Amino acid sequence: MTINRLAAAIRSAVLSARDNGDIILADESFPVKLEMPPSKQFGDYSCNIALTLKKLTDVKDSRQLAAIIRNRLGDADGLIERTEIAGHGFINLYLHPEWLHNTLHRIEEEGERYGTSSARKGEKVLIEFVSANPTGPISVVNGRAAALGDALANLLASQGSSVSREFYVNDALNSLQLELFSKTVQIRYLQQLGHPVRMPDDTLEPGVNSEKELPVVQFPQNGYLGEYVREIAKEIVTHTGEKFHRRLIEANQSDLAEAELFFRDYTLESILTSQRNALEAFGVNFDKFFFESSLYESGEVDDVISALNERGCTYERDGALWLKSSEFGDDEDRVLVRSNEKATYIAADAAYHKNKYSRGFNHLIDIFGADHHGYIARLKASISALGYQVESLDVILTQMISLLRDGEAVIGGKRKGTVIELKEDLIDDIGRDAARFYFLLNSYDTPATVDVELARRQSNENPVYYVQYAHARLCSILRRSAEQGATIKPSSEADLSLLIHTREQDVLRKLNDYPAELANAAERYAPHRLTRYAIDLSGLLNLFYENCRVLSGTEETVPPELTTARLCLVNGSRITLRNLLSILGISAPERMDRSGD
Repeated sequence: MTINRLAAAIRSAVLSARDNGDIILADESFPVKLEMPPSKQFGDYSCNIALTLKKLTDVKDSRQLAAIIRNRLGDADGLIERTEIAGHGFINLYLHPEWLHNTLHRIEEEGERYGTSSARKGEKVLIEFVSANPTGPISVVNGRAAALGDALANLLASQGSSVSREFYVNDALNSLQLELFSKTVQIRYLQQLGHPVRMPDDTLEPGVNSEKELPVVQFPQNGYLGEYVREIAKEIVTHTGEKFHRRLIEANQSDLAEAELFFRDYTLESILTSQRNALEAFGVNFDKFFFESSLYESGEVDDVISALNERGCTYERDGALWLKSSEFGDDEDRVLVRSNEKATYIAADAAYHKNKYSRGFNHLIDIFGADHHGYIARLKASISALGYQVESLDVILTQMISLLRDGEAVIGGKRKGTVIELKEDLIDDIGRDAARFYFLLNSYDTPATVDVELARRQSNENPVYYVQYAHARLCSILRRSAEQGATIKPSSEADLSLLIHTREQDVLRKLNDYPAELANAAERYAPHRLTRYAIDLSGLLNLFYENCRVLSGTEETVPPELTTARLCLVNGSRITLRNLLSILGISAPERMDRSGD
């Protein structure tokens, strides 16, 4: 990659200046950053290395330091044509024109592989994301984590990592949330059979289709209010009729336990099916759904507790077993096993992560909601206490995302309750591509808003439409060229030296930047850099269309040689934009209408 070659050349120049006594350098772990100047008159790239090194060298004048580095720089194996020092010490780099032409050769040669690398080969990554509680549908907040995790998996894979996607199902028998949800469905089931329901606010909801007076049943405190709960209850009535009616109302304890187990299993499977369907509609497929209950059934929770005991990382107090988590970076010790001898979620999570390592993964990434901020330290403490390198675990916290309709914040979903569903409230409205693009438009660590009306709009104001239309337009030019008999030749047979217009050069530079952008996005866990890149490239392509006609028409004749060269540029842009959208999990349409523009 050009930018990496330039950075390496500048670093070598600094070290050469040090080794030859031109400067005294206090630390050689300095970063080298290059930027594209706002104007071509300042070069193809600009570097502020002299300004950033002032505090690390004995040369305090930035322009003098820049001159010393420049004298040691050379031509970077024929890449640099000339250099200039500007301002307070910027080094402006002017490259040989051929470097841009080589970009098109490389894109054409590599095709779908353009931008990828093997830099992370040998890294086996497990990304756990979404992992929504099995008590409700996938929400738009879950959707942001889904888009991030899926795009991040693609990003890391593009750099050579072996990546697996995993969804953790909180289905342990001691799950209070699952127990509450199951109880809520039971009450809605009884309501379907005619029982009135006393709500927590003391209002009375009538039973459904009851011809006789039945006892009032109490809705659980903090029970689940969404319409989807009623729908599950209706399904159970359809499949089982009144089979569990008497068991829930007046049966003995064993019959009640059987009924409650049925409701627990049925509701769990119903919700998981709903969640899987929503995620598949979003284009997210997991390699594994890992059930928390399996950790208890296999004895892995007990095993990890024993392992922590053997490592001297626990102690007993007040009848409970405590983890010495404060010795491993946490702000206090945590209960591992309660006084009632039930393991806490910390023990289960420690067992789960130990299981991940035992499957051969050497890099774990967990994506949680922002409300898990206080949980990171205790999780990493348990990993460290088990003897694993804490640096092998990264935890990403996603901030909230909200919807706007007609300028008003969306408070609740279509199916009532407080859940704004990913599929019914967003995907079915604006489509999968728009939802994913908007979720990835901003960094995950900042709150974001999706304007639903804008996301529906087929105009350049809508960023996902803007980018997808840019790809479709590139495909259209290539189709029309074939219809006109303008053969698309390999770039090696085209005279690329004809691509001298500023707008052509801008697009070429942007295409050349793509591999570095992809690598940076993977390194920083920042797929939003790619949505920004896609928007910027689309903007440069629009300027290219306005100023550089590709095919001859009634208003302008383009020399055949120039058409051939520009078609190579169009095709390289198409390949790059398609590759980028694929990383983001967004389609690259070849035809689009501009209705509504």
